[in-house]
Parts: sequence; C-alpha cells; structure tokens
Amino acid sequence: MPNFNGNAPRSNGSAPESHSSDPPSIDQWISDSTDAISPTLHQQRWHPIMSETSHTLPDEPNSIFTTDQFRPTSPSYFHLIPTCIDLFMEHIYPIMPLVHMPTLRASITRPQEMYEKNLLYSLCALTSTHMSGKSILAPGPPSWEAAGRFFLDECISVRQSYDFVEDKTLSAVISSYFVSTAFFELNQNKKSWYYLREALTMGQDLGFHDENTYGSLDPTEALCRRRTFWILYVTERSFAILRHKPLTLSKTPAFPTTLHEYEAPEIHSGFMHLVNSYHLLDSSFVDSWNESASVPASTATYTTLQQQLSRPHPTSLSLTSIQKADILVTQQWLRLIVWQSSMRQGLLSSTAEDESMTFRYPLKIAHSLLDVISSLPTSSIEVHGMGIFEKIFEIGNTMLDVMQACGTNIPSESYGVVQDPFEIFVKTLSQTPNSQRQYANLLLAKAAEKPEIQRFSMPLSNLIPLQDGSAAEEYAYMSERGGIDGMPVPGPSPVHGTRGWRGSIVGEIGDGLGLGLMAPVPTRQWRGSIVGEIGEDGVYKDHEEGMSSWVGGEDMLWDAGEGDGDQPWLKMEEGM
Repeated sequence: MPNFNGNAPRSNGSAPESHSSDPPSIDQWISDSTDAISPTLHQQRWHPIMSETSHTLPDEPNSIFTTDQFRPTSPSYFHLIPTCIDLFMEHIYPIMPLVHMPTLRASITRPQEMYEKNLLYSLCALTSTHMSGKSILAPGPPSWEAAGRFFLDECISVRQSYDFVEDKTLSAVISSYFVSTAFFELNQNKKSWYYLREALTMGQDLGFHDENTYGSLDPTEALCRRRTFWILYVTERSFAILRHKPLTLSKTPAFPTTLHEYEAPEIHSGFMHLVNSYHLLDSSFVDSWNESASVPASTATYTTLQQQLSRPHPTSLSLTSIQKADILVTQQWLRLIVWQSSMRQGLLSSTAEDESMTFRYPLKIAHSLLDVISSLPTSSIEVHGMGIFEKIFEIGNTMLDVMQACGTNIPSESYGVVQDPFEIFVKTLSQTPNSQRQYANLLLAKAAEKPEIQRFSMPLSNLIPLQDGSAAEEYAYMSERGGIDGMPVPGPSPVHGTRGWRGSIVGEIGDGLGLGLMAPVPTRQWRGSIVGEIGEDGVYKDHEEGMSSWVGGEDMLWDAGEGDGDQPWLKMEEGM
C-alpha cells in the first residue's frame, strides 16, 4: 500500500476585430499577426490565434476561498463523498490515475487525519467541478458547481488547521494538483496557476524528478509518485503553451511501467500515450514558443514533429472513450501549436512540399478534429472540462483566421468537407454553460464579424444521393429517430426528391463533389450557428428568442415555422 501518511504532520485539531470584407493577403495577415496583443500577457505576441477570452469571465475573488467571503457558508455536501469517489473512478481516474483507490476508500471508513481530509476534499472538489453542467446522468445535488466550491473551501480550511507546508506526503502534492484543476474549471486562473506551482514545488522537494528516490519505495507508492510527476509534467507544458509560463521540470525519472492490481491495462497505455505526446515538445521547443530560445528551430525539426504527431494510434490499442478523447483532441491541438511555432519562425510557404509547412495546414487539422469528435460520444469529451474545450476552440478559431487569409476554397478531395467543422465545433463547445459562454459564443461572434466567411446555419443531413436510392432510406430512418443529434433533417425537395444540402462553411459540394457553388447572399445575414444567433447588440440569442425568416438567393429558404415544436430548420427548395 502506498505510504500516504509517511512524514505527515499531525493535526492540532470579444472577439478579435474584423477585417475588411476582402480577404487579406498572406503578407498582411502575418504583419497583423506580429502586432497582435496577447490576451494572457497583455503584451505583443506573434500571432492572434490565442484569442481574447478573459473579458467574458467575472473578476476572481480576493479571498483565498472560492468567493469573497472570509469563510463561505453553504449547505453541507459531505454526504456526496461516496458518490464523488465513484464518479471520479469512472470518469476521471482513466486520465488521472494518481491515487491508490483502495487506500482512499479505506480512509473514509475510519476517523481521518487532516492530511487525509485534504486529499479527499480536493478529489471531491475536482470531481464536482468536472460534473458541473455535464450531460452525464448521475445522482447528485441541484448544482454540482456549488458542491465543488464547498469542497474547495473545506480543503482550504483543512490546510489552515495543520502545518500543511511541512506535509511531506504524496497526498499533499496530489491535492494541490486537484485543487489547481478544480479552480481551472471555475475559471479562476490565477489560483489554478498558484496551486499548480505549489504541486510542482512540493513534488520537487520530495524528489519526484530524481530516479534515485524511487529505489527504496514500496512499488505501489513508487507507481503513484511516477504518475504524479508525469501528470505534472504534462500540465506544466500545457500552461507553458496556453499561458506562456516558464518550465521548471527539466530532469525526469523513468516512465511508469506497471499497473495497480485493480486496474485494467488501458489505464497504463492511455496514460503513457498522453505523456508521450507532450514529451515530443521538449524544453527547447517550449523556449522557442515563449520567445526565449537562443537558436531558432529548423524546418526539419518542425516537419519531424508534425510527422510524429500525425501518426495514427494503433487500432489494436484498447482505450476507453474518455482516454481517446483526451489523447486525440490533444494530438490535433499539438499539431496546431507546432504549426503556429513554424509560422512564428517565418518557415511557412504557400508552395512548401510538406503540407505541414503551408499556410492552409490548420484546415486539415480542423477536419482531423472533426473526425475525432464525430467518432466519440459527447460525454467522453465534456467530462474533461474546460481544458479540452479550450483546445477545440483554438483549432476552430485558427480555422476561421486561415480561411479569411487564404480564401474559402477548400479542396474536398483532401479534407472531405461533407460535414461543417465550424458547426460541429460550436455545437461541441456549447455542451456546458461555461464552455458555451466562454468559447462557443466567442467563436460565433468572430464568424459573424467576417463577411467573407459568413454562412447560413443549418443541420447537415449528409445525404449525398446514391444511385440505389439509399439516401432516401437514410432520410426516412433519421427522420423517425428525430434527426441528427436531435436536429430535424431537411425534408426532400418536391422537385428533385432527396437532394439535400451537402457542404460546409465554405459552400456546397456540387454533383461532381467539387466546391464550385458559392453560398447565396441572404437579404438578412444569419449571424450564428446551430445553437443560436448573435444579435445586433452583440448579445447571444437562443432560437426560441425569435428569428426572422430570410430568403437566401434563389435556392435557399429559412423557414422558422416548420419542424417540431419551436425548433426552426432549413428546408432546401430549388427553383423557388
């Protein structure tokens, strides 16, 4: 059993500004990018892709707790502890297998020491904040966020009840990491960074980075420590990229190679796949990203990284859907980061032989992400919380920038634009109230401000007519099931039978599967997507708040009166 109590002290009781309607040249885009302002550092940065999102967040409290009260009072949620442990094991443990669960479960059956409560409450806080706003069906309180704040406050209070600074246990390090992640879910980024650095410092003090410290440890304790080090390693690199923070972990121990007796094999394989993805981005790359490298990276370095990050994962590898979501979305995001760094170094070219060194490469990344999202259940993505939503947002945001700069003629034979990445990204980012407010609305507003890439919102039926008439059968099947993901399917045209809309944000795919048809210009431009519209006042509106019918050229009709209930949907009518 891990030595969780070794050396533990005893207790003493807006969207970016729009450009002109004409797509800018690549040179102008790069020039504008150089003058962009970092949303996190408020200083000049090389590229505007990391968009300003902080203005959508409330001010962080001045208290050490989750609110401005000296010691917040709320209903007790201690009764949720067993539920939180079960939910953690099911949804979060596959991506954060840090705690030895039998030891934790045993601790709640007896009176606990303060350091044990510290770990337990931090785990409950992490679980509750991850459950907040999710569609996962689980017994719980009316507000998981309120429960998360309660456990965070209890954890902080417990730390004040004993000499936490002298807590030399693995539990202390893990608890600081859990608290950091919980605050991140609450959009309190300063506290999140503080507690992450606390975990990093405590881990270094215990020698997690030094392989020599593992020799005398119990195997279970050693495994938990190795995993904790590598999850801190991964998280620090994420912060270094997303928030331009410096790295502190340079020396590393060996990778974990074993399993706990109660774990399935995919726990280890999934964990190592995630670690290996980040391990490709060494300290020299991060220094280059943060503009602190003495020697810039070469084109060969970037192309090699892209090749490594683009390798498909073995199909024989057994992973849970939660692990797949984490690994595959992170993989696409890291491809974007490497591309951004290439651009910063001035290494991109419209005529580069390697596609990853061209300006249009983010479009391929966006469609790779579309494939990932389409292959996974919704719950496997949303359980990861705001971290995974931020990665999806950055890819979608970059896609819009590239389309503005390079034009909207995406070669369908290369990217397979049958579904609309923008629409799917907005839908995915709208899965929770926090992600919709912070990311989906911002992406919608940005698209609405760029006339050259504005689009009409419509559910896509994917009904490319086949010679055998199977499209009609598919239409009937999906209509009986309520549409695609709950969205009604456009009805068949009275003139041309089953011909439906087949396209993307860039236009429609013609009969030859080419992108020669331009989107019609409506009398009133729709400014949104499947989840609603951005009004003239900049305020996000749901469908139910009312939408005017509009006619888009000769081929398109927006019919707000058709469909089930009040849900509007597009009906394709040719020849009208």
